[in-house]
Amino acid sequence: MSSTLSYKPATLAHLDVIADLEAKSYHPDEAASREQLANRIKYATESDPNLFLVAWQGETIAGFVCTTLGAAPLVTDESMKAHDPNGKTVCLHSVCVNPQVRRQKVATRLMAHWIQVLKDSSKYNRIALLSRPNLIGLYESVGFKNSGKSQVVHGPDPWYDCILELQ
Repeated sequence: MSSTLSYKPATLAHLDVIADLEAKSYHPDEAASREQLANRIKYATESDPNLFLVAWQGETIAGFVCTTLGAAPLVTDESMKAHDPNGKTVCLHSVCVNPQVRRQKVATRLMAHWIQVLKDSSKYNRIALLSRPNLIGLYESVGFKNSGKSQVVHGPDPWYDCILELQ
């Protein structure tokens, strides 16, 4: 498989593969449901297609980033359930990579491309996410700053707030 990535907005036609990758990437208590993912694709389609971006290697989905918009400066329980089309914080909920292409820097390349697209758009103030301790290094490598342990409880283990200012 080629290591070249191309990027396209997610559509509902991609939902089966996206839901499968989400389930393979997160603990069952943490993974977004098929319905949540479908709603996030719809939100992105209506607000900004780059809010749910899919990376492709040839004809295979290599990974995706999935978000909502929020008014708060951090990811909140509310931002995981709802989308504020006027929000200026991009709340990053999922970064998933196809197991067949893991360890090929797909997440890093996907995020670097996506972050640049968001910066170029000048629509948003920041990207906020929740990270497990073992992934903070990945997020820091593309510009995020660890802000400490999050108040959000989602799943069995603690999360850490990470922020990347876009402006």
